[in-house]
Amino acid sequence: MNKIIITLLAIVVVIAAMITAVFIYIPEESDRNKVEVQDVAVKNNTTNEVENVTVNTTNMVETNSNEERISPNAFITFKQTYKGCGHTTSEFVEVPKEFVNLTEEELKEKYSDWTVEKFTDTDVVLSKEVEGNCNEHYVLRDIDGTAIVFHILEDGTEEEYEVTDIATEYLTDNDKLNMEKGIKVNGKQNLNQLIEDFE
Repeated sequence: MNKIIITLLAIVVVIAAMITAVFIYIPEESDRNKVEVQDVAVKNNTTNEVENVTVNTTNMVETNSNEERISPNAFITFKQTYKGCGHTTSEFVEVPKEFVNLTEEELKEKYSDWTVEKFTDTDVVLSKEVEGNCNEHYVLRDIDGTAIVFHILEDGTEEEYEVTDIATEYLTDNDKLNMEKGIKVNGKQNLNQLIEDFE
């Protein structure tokens, strides 16, 4: 009889364990489905957000690519044409910080007294007309056997600008005659070239 009681007791314990397991397992399985459904929903929302972000970024990049902007590596050329003498001077500089990332329209607004002749991300040319002379008019003269450069001022007077190492006694007769009259030249680059030619 003890064996029967023990066997029945074992069967009851096994059945109780199975019932307990079923109640514990089913909610867990249901919870897992809920969690999986939530994960899928979160993944879908995240994917949609990522797609939205990608679309927005793409739109933003397309908008920026349509508007060319000045690069930090750009060069700016300032050209000034002088009404008095008709000459044009050019100053070629690395891009100033205030120019970086400006569009052509922003540049026109900021520098309204200049004309934009050329606009790319690496090369900008600004020009304008100004009153007076370019202040780069020179004359090379023979003074006591030495070629001296004089700067021609706006009022036509001359002031000594540079004493060269050129001894005029070694020049040709034609060059001596021209230097006695004065050889006029415009622009520092042309002046330097003229001096080199005589050296």
